[in-house]
Amino acid sequence: MKIKVTGRRIELSEDMKGRATTEIEKLGRFFDNIISASLVLTQDKHRFDGELTMNVSRSNLVAKASTEDMLATIEEVTDKMASQLKKHKEKIKDRKQKVVAAKKAKVELTTAVDEVEL
Repeated sequence: MKIKVTGRRIELSEDMKGRATTEIEKLGRFFDNIISASLVLTQDKHRFDGELTMNVSRSNLVAKASTEDMLATIEEVTDKMASQLKKHKEKIKDRKQKVVAAKKAKVELTTAVDEVEL
């Protein structure tokens, strides 16, 4: 997974970038097919805004957070992204189950039609 951490109107220290990267890497346990992640931290007077964009298989997920502490912003935005990744994973799982169920129903229907014809 490619991770990009940038700051707008603020200079991020290597320690802060490292902490943000560590938090984003932890999100990999919720979903396997994460292609890239981009975290943009912006300072507006006394508030820190964070926007985390993740490119996952066939989708882009975006989480936003705003607090008065940079670390709290990073934690909040990664928590929001974790819940989105869980939800996305469940949607994919449900779609696969529906496809399998539809195939089983089709097989049962064709065997029932074959039995009626005999």
